[in-house]
Amino acid sequence: MSTTQDFFATVPAASAQHLKITNEAEACAAVLFACRRADEIDGPGGTAAFMTTLKSRNIFIGSDPEALVEAATRYFEQAGSSAALIDAAIGAIREQTRLPLFYHCLDMMLADGVVTPQEHKIFLYLKGKFRVDDDAAFNALDVLVVKNQL
Repeated sequence: MSTTQDFFATVPAASAQHLKITNEAEACAAVLFACRRADEIDGPGGTAAFMTTLKSRNIFIGSDPEALVEAATRYFEQAGSSAALIDAAIGAIREQTRLPLFYHCLDMMLADGVVTPQEHKIFLYLKGKFRVDDDAAFNALDVLVVKNQL
């Protein structure tokens, strides 16, 4: 699933300008999908973390995980890049949902226990997009890298 070279597409898809996700569960799934695609070391851990999140987190209760994946895939195709997908989704995500979602994004990207240079750039992008303060963000990074080394 990994195609990190397109995370920060320099020329977004024409349809990305008009893409706006309004359903919060779909927006969260889209952000997670974008981060899943960003995992440079594409292993089963990230996929398992992604699907477990869609099946178990409160924001997704009442939603079909497969339908969320299909919607996220469709949105990604319209957006043209992971960054553009996150940009289209962020407006539908409430402030109180952003920090937990940020942590889940990191957990999924770091499922292999390694932070690659590209993943670090994506981490900084997400930190800014989600407006997570430095202490919370870097503490989460440290904890999740160690957690995922097991």
